[in-house]
Amino acid sequence: MAWEEESVRECSGLLNNVILLDTVKDSWRWLLDPIHGYSIRGTYRFLTSDNEPTATGATNNVWDKLVPSKVSLFAWRLLQDRIPIKSNLVRCRILQPANNFCVGGCDNIETTFQLFIGCDVFGSVWYLVCHWLGISVVFSGSITDYFL
Repeated sequence: MAWEEESVRECSGLLNNVILLDTVKDSWRWLLDPIHGYSIRGTYRFLTSDNEPTATGATNNVWDKLVPSKVSLFAWRLLQDRIPIKSNLVRCRILQPANNFCVGGCDNIETTFQLFIGCDVFGSVWYLVCHWLGISVVFSGSITDYFL
């Protein structure tokens, strides 16, 4: 419980400098076509194209000089799925396959997505933060989607 209180205090300290303005209009942005926005044609082209979507925007944003290097390194490793979670340790033959269940006790295999988003224990932190900020959000996708 002490680490939870410390985490909440740390989040609170980080968010104290955030200023929400009523005069600025929020809007959705369609990442596939940020200029013209969403269209059926653009969605059809995306869904039927053979090209794999790339996350260059995500990895470019990681290395901001205002972000501490240890945070940037962790984010980069997270986006590349290069953190020492149990599924990666099993893949490298450091752990046995029987030992790759989530440390949160949710009885799922510990993958990056599962640990940070899907786990009932650790993933619920994102819902609590969004609720605390008054943000209505739908969680789906990949770690890169969340980062972007």
